[in-house]
Amino acid sequence: MMDAFVAWLQSTPVSQAIVFQIWIWPAAETVHFIGLALVIGIIGLLDLRLIGFFPGVPIAALRELVPYALLGFALNLVSGLIFLIGHPEQYVHNSSWWYKVAALAVAGANAAVFELTLAKRTAALAPHAPTPIAVKSVGIISIAAWFAVLYWGRMLPFAGDAF
Repeated sequence: MMDAFVAWLQSTPVSQAIVFQIWIWPAAETVHFIGLALVIGIIGLLDLRLIGFFPGVPIAALRELVPYALLGFALNLVSGLIFLIGHPEQYVHNSSWWYKVAALAVAGANAAVFELTLAKRTAALAPHAPTPIAVKSVGIISIAAWFAVLYWGRMLPFAGDAF
């Protein structure tokens, strides 16, 4: 079934444009890097604060930067789709890509749990107030998930076909 999907996607005009317009892939790589810098830079700093580092920095102030991290994620989503549409054969059979997708799902679910259950109370914490263990756990899971996204994304060219 995946081979049929790959063949269909490769035959689309969008895929052909990505493959044959030599500027699209490097532009998408640049956009992907910028998005990654926004996501990891902002969410990584917030996660470190949730874990307990930088106790003098108000969590509420860091949360004000989250919309920029979401912008970075949107840039990564669009550029990632460009990669997938341009060369689906490099991704759908690659175990690293699926591990990266799984790590993204963990990061997203972790962020949703935080936003729905802990975010308001956490943002109200005073600087230097200790963060609850549940909040620290969210930060640890987030950092681990984002490092997994980075690692498996970097491993894409090296893992080869596994599925």
